Amino acid sequence: MIIFYFEIINGDLFRIHMHRIQPHLYRTANCTLSITNQTICQMSSRTFGNITVEKSSVYERLVNEDNMYFMGNISIGTPAQTFLVNFDTGSSDLWVPSSRCSSNCTRLHKYIAADSQTYILNGNPFFLTYADGSFVSGYISIDTVTINGITVQGQRFAECISITGMDNVLYDGILGLGYPTLANYGNTPLFYNMWNQSLIPEPIFSFYLNPDTNAIIGSELIFGGIDSSKFTGDITYVPLVLTGYWEFQMTSVSVGSTLINSSLYAIADTGTTFITGPATQVEALNGALGATYDSSANMYTLNCSINSLSSLPNVTFNIAGVIFTLKPSQYLVVYYDDSTNYNNSTNYDNSTNYDNSTSYICYSVFTPSDSKDSFNNSIWILGDYFLRRYYSIFDIVNNRIGFAQSISYNSE
Repeated sequence: MIIFYFEIINGDLFRIHMHRIQPHLYRTANCTLSITNQTICQMSSRTFGNITVEKSSVYERLVNEDNMYFMGNISIGTPAQTFLVNFDTGSSDLWVPSSRCSSNCTRLHKYIAADSQTYILNGNPFFLTYADGSFVSGYISIDTVTINGITVQGQRFAECISITGMDNVLYDGILGLGYPTLANYGNTPLFYNMWNQSLIPEPIFSFYLNPDTNAIIGSELIFGGIDSSKFTGDITYVPLVLTGYWEFQMTSVSVGSTLINSSLYAIADTGTTFITGPATQVEALNGALGATYDSSANMYTLNCSINSLSSLPNVTFNIAGVIFTLKPSQYLVVYYDDSTNYNNSTNYDNSTNYDNSTSYICYSVFTPSDSKDSFNNSIWILGDYFLRRYYSIFDIVNNRIGFAQSISYNSE
């Protein structure tokens, strides 16, 4: 997904028949992922009581690109052709550049169908448009897709021959992790095929997004499991209200003690960098912070030279009766201008004012976007600036999403 924006797929949503999953004989009490990709779980079994079992999960390390997006490697075909992709819960299709790509794809890795022994021709047209005006087009192909040694057979994906509006991104393509109703032409999302082909132990995936770009322990995406070493406290689960995007009802958003709005709809989207919401609500939120709108950037700014971060209020999200808090250092992007360079400033003191000899610019991560769901409800989008602080779990069988405080909650 394009940085700073949320994509909306063209076309109507449609229903996909879902097979009923047989209930398990156990329930997961606590799981930890080992470095050998084994999920070690404490189980409660009706037959055997408390037991410990091991199950294979797909463990994918992600690259944090300056806190703008998180990427990881996949391979397609036999022999493997490797691509760097953006794992995006706000869409459902997988696409990479084709060897026939002739528009804005010179620097990208390209899929060569003729080099793959497992390639299957499909040829149906593919076209995907994003809300910022960017789009990709091409055609559908079928091949094996491998993530960290786990291979999905017969995966439909798009070979793109034209890519428009994505000139500055570093990834080759996008791997969508939304529901099938968002996928083009009835394509089955890759995660569903992982589950259908019995490649993962549970129909869930989870994200740990580390905000520290220099951290030794980087960001992780786990297919089929939860890594309980990456969060603290309890997981708060909330049911989905629609199974297209990962959309749920959010009780309220507040700035300090000021209620901004209540009874809201929200989407958890790893493909969106910032936190977006309806323009009037975002205006009220930023107004409560003392921020002013910069139309050239479509963002709100604060004067960091006269405001200490410790003087600013927290922003809180009430989800399923649990308060999720973002502190000022977590919802501001701080830049400085030394008259010759314009750089991102990540080392700052939350308790003091900024040096007045330097011009600082603080951008609020709360940005306006009047996006709607399929029922025309206005929606908030909790992007990476939220998900970096809260571990997220996505469950396709129980149709729910879970959040827990990340072990990197206080990392700067």
